[in-house]
Amino acid sequence: MRREDWIGAARDALVGTGIDGVKVDRLAREMKVTRGSFYWHFEDFSDLCDALLHDWESGNQAEIADIRIRWSRSGPNLVDVFAIWVDEQSDFLAFDTAIRVWGRKSPAVHAATRRIDDAWIALLKEIFVVEGYSDLDSFVRARVTYFTQIGYYALAIDEDREERLALAPAYYRALVGKEPDDRLDALVGGNAAPRRKRSAKSTASA
Repeated sequence: MRREDWIGAARDALVGTGIDGVKVDRLAREMKVTRGSFYWHFEDFSDLCDALLHDWESGNQAEIADIRIRWSRSGPNLVDVFAIWVDEQSDFLAFDTAIRVWGRKSPAVHAATRRIDDAWIALLKEIFVVEGYSDLDSFVRARVTYFTQIGYYALAIDEDREERLALAPAYYRALVGKEPDDRLDALVGGNAAPRRKRSAKSTASA
């Protein structure tokens, strides 16, 4: 049994029952292994919790880094962010929500979510600065953009990929204040470069 298997089982338990349901004995029974397997990979329960939080945080950091690489070639554009958000899988949305609920009980987890939220907002702000908005207006538009996506997580909005893509041009106009360019047309039309779908089980290596 690998370390990643324990983290995956803990992730499933976190999503299903919250952090109070993440118990070493329970995970061992579900995985049909002994507690010794756990202590081969982790020092203690806190070590597992740290790994679980790192799994979520590093996945977000990887996505932000990927976008920055793209922007270094083509400049900031909301379409690159849309391309990630429309392909997020339901397991990732559930994982993100579970992390935020956990953060209500844990100051360390709450601090991690704040770091990631601030990093996304800082990234999004660059889009609006390039579009000519003031520093304050860029910050507020970045917040509105990000909070809209977080709202999809929190409300579990039932829209498939095609529905979200159909709304993308209207979202772009509302958020950026201008007509989208042909990069969004390519995304909506299915002609954009393929991306690996964002899943809770692959965020750390995204």
